[in-house]
Amino acid sequence: MTARKKIVIFLCLLLLILLIASFRNGCNYSLNQVQTVSNTAQDPKEKADDIAPAPWIQLAEITLPNEGKPSLQRNFYFIFDSSGSMEEGYAGEQKIEGAKKATRNFMDKVPKDINLGLYVYDTNGGRELLRLGPRNHQAFLQKIEGLVPGGNTPLGDAVRFGSKQLTLQYQKQLGYGEFRLIVITDGLANDMDDFLKALQYATAYRIPIYAIGINIEGDNYLRQYAVSYREANSSQDLQKALENTLADLPSFATTEFTK
Repeated sequence: MTARKKIVIFLCLLLLILLIASFRNGCNYSLNQVQTVSNTAQDPKEKADDIAPAPWIQLAEITLPNEGKPSLQRNFYFIFDSSGSMEEGYAGEQKIEGAKKATRNFMDKVPKDINLGLYVYDTNGGRELLRLGPRNHQAFLQKIEGLVPGGNTPLGDAVRFGSKQLTLQYQKQLGYGEFRLIVITDGLANDMDDFLKALQYATAYRIPIYAIGINIEGDNYLRQYAVSYREANSSQDLQKALENTLADLPSFATTEFTK
C-alpha cells in the first residue's frame, strides 16, 4: 500500500469519527432541549436557582395521521385550582376571588383566535369544564365565575388529562402550531408520586407547562418541570403571571413527529 493511500484512508477514518461524534451530540440536544428551556428563569418570581433541574426525559414518538391539514393555531389548556384551600385569604381577599378577578382582566388581553380549554378540581372533583376549542372565551369566564372552592388537589390527573388533550390537538394540526398547559394552583398535589409521573408524561410529549403558584410555600415538582414558574402573592401578581403565558414560544419542530 502506497503512502498516499494510507493518508487517504487515515483522513477518511478521521472524518467518519468526527461525523459520529457530531451526530451523537445532536441527538443529545434533541432529547434534552425541553429540559434546557425549563431551566431558564427571567424574573425573580420565577424558579429559584437552587431548585434541581428535572432529569432528562426520553421524548415520545407521536404518530401523525395520513390525512389532515397543517395549522399554526395556538392552543392554551388551563388547569384551575378551586380546592378547599382556595377559600383562604391572601393579600386582603380570598384566593379564589383574587384568581377570578385576575382571570377576568387577563381574558381581555387574550387574542380571540386562540383555542382555550379548561380543567378544574373543586368540591365536585376533577373534571373538564370546557373542551379545547375556538371562540369560547366568554364560556371560559362563565365557568371560572361559577367555581365554588372545595375538595382536594388531584394535580396528577389534571396534568395528564390536559397533556392528552393537547397531544390530540398536535395530531389534528399535523405537528404545527403552539400548545401550552397552564397550571394555576395554591397547593401541593395529594399524590406527589402520581403528579411526578404526570409531569414526566407531559415533558415526554413536548407539552410546555406554564405554572403559577398562589402563595405556595416550599419546593414542588412544578418548579422543576415548568417552562415558566411564577409565584403569585396577590391578584396583581397572578394577572401578570397569566399575561406571561402569552409570551412568544418557539414553534415545535415538525421533524420530531412521524407519520
